[in-house]
Amino acid sequence: MIAADSNNARSILVYQHNLDKIAKIAPNAILGLSGPNADLVSFSEYVSKNLKLYSLSNPGQDLSTKAVASFCRNELATALRKGPYQVQTLLGGWDATKGSPEDDAGEGR
Repeated sequence: MIAADSNNARSILVYQHNLDKIAKIAPNAILGLSGPNADLVSFSEYVSKNLKLYSLSNPGQDLSTKAVASFCRNELATALRKGPYQVQTLLGGWDATKGSPEDDAGEGR
């Protein structure tokens, strides 16, 4: 479960109360974001569009949740050196090839 508030605020000013900070970036992944409005919108759209480009370039091959996390981490690390996004992210996803969480229950992890 990923939850986020819907306020767009800076200091003591609240600009809006209905900002959606959870973005569906892939059929199997969502991204919860916090930070300045411009950064979180641009970063979520950037990730979403690049994942869509990958799926169009490689038909039938969707990225796993681990690969999506690596892509997001790499992009934030690169942006840190250039002109950083002031955004915090929380990725949630599932992989159809791995099975359901109940399948791992008996493995003793």
